[in-house]
Amino acid sequence: MRTIVAFSDSHHATLPQKLLDVANEADFVFFLGDGSMSLDDLLFHKNLIIVDGNCDPPCFGNEKMIEVEGVKILLTHGHIYSVKRDLLPLALHAKELNCQAVFYGHTHQAEISEYDGVTLICSGSPCYPNGNFASYAYAVAHDGKLTAKIVNIT
Repeated sequence: MRTIVAFSDSHHATLPQKLLDVANEADFVFFLGDGSMSLDDLLFHKNLIIVDGNCDPPCFGNEKMIEVEGVKILLTHGHIYSVKRDLLPLALHAKELNCQAVFYGHTHQAEISEYDGVTLICSGSPCYPNGNFASYAYAVAHDGKLTAKIVNIT
């Protein structure tokens, strides 16, 4: 069993201590873009994986794939798939890559949805939420399955 903390769209704000505490205890930390140059408190995490957002300098790449406990996961900020308009292009891309889950950001609005066997997880934003609460995503991967939830930071 492996734990995952995912978040995005901090836009260089100071991260809430509550998020840092949970992230430092997690097996994996996924930063999904927009604020990647100010993750000083997490830089020494052994499994910190970062993708670039549309407001980041191009350093880490637009997407990455990782397998955790038998679950193939796609990480992206989401802007190149127009996730503010429609999740279908992202879901189809993940399906094409045989991924069971996608973690993405960009919308600042936390949500978990599913399309044709692919779980799409938007972590929201820990600093600048859009229409709801400050949040991150917490997931557990075990034996080829992923369970995810959105955590309200406030």
